[in-house]
Amino acid sequence: MKCTECSFEAPVAKFRYLYNARIDASIALRQCPQCQAWLAVDELSGSVKQKVGPGEAPWGKSAGIEGLAEDAR
Repeated sequence: MKCTECSFEAPVAKFRYLYNARIDASIALRQCPQCQAWLAVDELSGSVKQKVGPGEAPWGKSAGIEGLAEDAR
């Protein structure tokens, strides 16, 4: 895998695993060991999709349940 920010290249296991972004998708967050950037990674293909900055959500909503409590009222 190759970091999109600093071009560091290593096996996926060298990039620190942070957490799965969604329970129903293969997108996870990993951290580059060289530049410390947070990366959205497709765990099935082992490819970096994008750098993730503060407040960004490249994977969309968590499970599509947002707003259900308000709708039930």
